[in-house]
Amino acid sequence: MSRRRWILLASLAVLLVGAEVTVRQWVAPKSCVQITNKGDGAIEDLIVSYAGTRVAVGRLPAGQSTQVWLSAGPKGLLRLDFKQKGNGLAGFQVPDFDPAQIRRDGLKLVLVVKPNEVERFMDDDPLADRETLEDRIRRWIRDGMEPVK
Repeated sequence: MSRRRWILLASLAVLLVGAEVTVRQWVAPKSCVQITNKGDGAIEDLIVSYAGTRVAVGRLPAGQSTQVWLSAGPKGLLRLDFKQKGNGLAGFQVPDFDPAQIRRDGLKLVLVVKPNEVERFMDDDPLADRETLEDRIRRWIRDGMEPVK
């Protein structure tokens, strides 16, 4: 490969890594909360609140799931408000919600709403495993440095 090509490729790599770093500084990482309705009827007027942010989900039919993405911030109170026929709960709170830690661990919070109870657990978040541009460039450079067999 000619010297000119190496300089062009190196410049392009530096530019792409710089763009990735810049975008990451402006965009807060997101954390996933999955809500599953295991009740007999639809969940109506579902609202998810965290750190001053309110996400109006609306209607969630019985047996269905939805995902809500929240900006990862400090540990705080996650609140869900809803109405559901046959369910004495009108909402609930998760007092120790830590979206930044959940994101770092590559997990998502799963909330299963059942009649008069809520099941809460962590599950793998397949979107957390996405390879970033920086990871691809590092892998490309590392693979290029390996000796030819």
